[in-house]
Amino acid sequence: FLKPSSREHVTPGIDPAVKLEHALLLFVLVACADHSGESGGIVVRDAWIREPPPRSPAAGYLVIENHGTSDAELIAVETTAAERTEIHVMEYKDDGMTMRRTDAITIPAHGEIALRSGRTHLMLMKPRRVLQSGDRIELVLHFAGDVESRVSVPVRKERYGSD
Repeated sequence: FLKPSSREHVTPGIDPAVKLEHALLLFVLVACADHSGESGGIVVRDAWIREPPPRSPAAGYLVIENHGTSDAELIAVETTAAERTEIHVMEYKDDGMTMRRTDAITIPAHGEIALRSGRTHLMLMKPRRVLQSGDRIELVLHFAGDVESRVSVPVRKERYGSD
C-alpha cells in the first residue's frame, strides 16, 4: 500500500479508472453539445425567414450578440436553400429609402445588432426550392477571423413590418 504524497489529492473510495471514465464522458458530452447559434462569443437569436412570394427572394431577420471583447465582423452568410445570400442595408437617400448590398456589418464588442424589416437584413437570392411557412433552413454566418455560427431558422408567413 502506497501513501500519497502531501501534494497529491486522493478521493477515498473512488477508483482512478472511474474518475478517468467520468472525465472522458464529460469531455464527450461537452464536445457533442448543440452549440448552434453560438460561436466565439457570438450568439445568434430570434432568427427567421419571411415566406417569399413565388419565384422571389426571401428576407431573413435575426439578432447577433457579441459577447467578446473586440468588434466582430459578419462577412458572409450561406445556405443551401438559395443560390446566394446577401447582406442588405436600407438607407434614407434623396427623400426616399434605398436598399444596397454590403460586404460586411460590424457588431460592437459587448453589443448587438438587429437585422430587421426596413433596416439591415439578409436576402436569400434565387431560392433553390419553394420556402413555405413551417420549413426550417440552416444558415451559416461567417465572421472575420474564421469564426462561423450555424443556426436552424424557421420560415414564417408574416406581413412586412411585423417583426
